[in-house]
Amino acid sequence: MKKLLVFVAAVMLMAGFATTASAASYADIVFMVDQSGSMGDDFAWLASSINTINAGVQAAGITANFGLAGFEYDAGTEYYYNAYQDLTSNPALVTAEANYAGTHLYGGAERSYHAAAWGAVSPNFSYTGGDYAKVMVLITDEYPYDVYSGGWTEGSLGAYMDANNVLLNVITLQGLFGYWDGAVYTTSSYQGLFDLGYLRSNPTQFTQDFIDAKVKEIIEYNVPEPSTLLLLGGGLLGLIGFRKKFMK
Repeated sequence: MKKLLVFVAAVMLMAGFATTASAASYADIVFMVDQSGSMGDDFAWLASSINTINAGVQAAGITANFGLAGFEYDAGTEYYYNAYQDLTSNPALVTAEANYAGTHLYGGAERSYHAAAWGAVSPNFSYTGGDYAKVMVLITDEYPYDVYSGGWTEGSLGAYMDANNVLLNVITLQGLFGYWDGAVYTTSSYQGLFDLGYLRSNPTQFTQDFIDAKVKEIIEYNVPEPSTLLLLGGGLLGLIGFRKKFMK
């Protein structure tokens, strides 16, 4: 009986360690950035910060790939003028594409919901799958024109993100948070909304806060809730009771 209890405890302990380790290991991180005329400084921020972001997640034990797509009315490669870099382990390629986009800005109506949905699935980005968390960071200073185009809605986009296991984060102006709070990745202690005004006024501190949030988000993703571990423990203890009754 004592040996069985020790075995059960060991199994639960190892399960907790294994789950945490696997959840913290890998991530595909894609940036969907509004390519309109007001976004030059934001592309410049991404170009100058992607190496810092990569170093930050690596320091936390996370191996990450990065991708980028610019969008206006169309998303990613749907229009040849849009910036696009598929997922890569080389952040320098994202830097180069962000620098390109910063000098190729153009006007139009930004269908941000459409862009997020486009970027959520393969082959638009070559997601690794398996143990890799799928993280999307959408950056825009405009409201989503999808609201007026009869296409995606906040609710349908949120459901689509959930169905495709995408952790959607949005960096936008605080006055536009209401267009996104029903679609972004949300837990009991976290919501994937970031203030674009903060990025523009203090990019250095924003970058560090952003890295900290991404590390926490990726590590905690797929880690069982305490109730799940309790359920596992209860099931194993139930087996112990059944064995004891059977032996009697």
